[in-house]
Amino acid sequence: MTITLKLFELVDGKTRKISFSPAVWRAKFALNYKKVTYESVHVTFLEIPTVITGACPNVPAPTVPTLQLENGQGLPDSFAIAEYLEEKYPDRPSLFGATQAEKNLQRFFESYVQSKVHPSIQRMVFQDMYHMQDDDNAHYFRTSREKSSGRPHTEIAGDHAENLRELKESLGLIHTALKRSGGWVLGSHPGWADFVLASSFVWFSSCSPRDFKEGVLEAFPDQVIPGYWARIQEYVY
Repeated sequence: MTITLKLFELVDGKTRKISFSPAVWRAKFALNYKKVTYESVHVTFLEIPTVITGACPNVPAPTVPTLQLENGQGLPDSFAIAEYLEEKYPDRPSLFGATQAEKNLQRFFESYVQSKVHPSIQRMVFQDMYHMQDDDNAHYFRTSREKSSGRPHTEIAGDHAENLRELKESLGLIHTALKRSGGWVLGSHPGWADFVLASSFVWFSSCSPRDFKEGVLEAFPDQVIPGYWARIQEYVY
């Protein structure tokens, strides 16, 4: 079978094997859940502008993820990619459910994860993400994060114990929802909301496995989240 779709995804600068971007993983989960064949194109931070612009000149602001379609055009943004897949493959399992209300609810959940779960993870993975890069990408990563945060890189990670406390608090509602739902965020089948949450977990576990174990898998005295993490592995590839 000829592979016609290409997904540009961010990898570490040292091994070029670790795909850690949560935004990219949302697109990967959507593709994998829909069982769509695609080729992964690995890029580092510094390669994003040249590689993606060279392959997909229609994309005005090169970013990851970008999905190069059969016609050569690039489609950036994980949600736009998910909507494209939903429309193109309506006969395959739905990412958003049967109604607009379900889709809206999953978008709300996405906003919750990004605003409440991501910040503490972002602080905890900062140093590990920095050390995953080669010299040039490490310099870019450090200086760009210092600029966006307004703080020196030594202060970006913050207090570890406080980060863990904030993460557990943000996961509390999710833990309760999973415990009541029957396995997935919205019930008996995975969907976009699950892939948003799982992408955060992949990001965390890929960069900081010890902190992921402590902050996610061992955050609650039951197997709700570890069981969820085990189930989602079907789509992690």
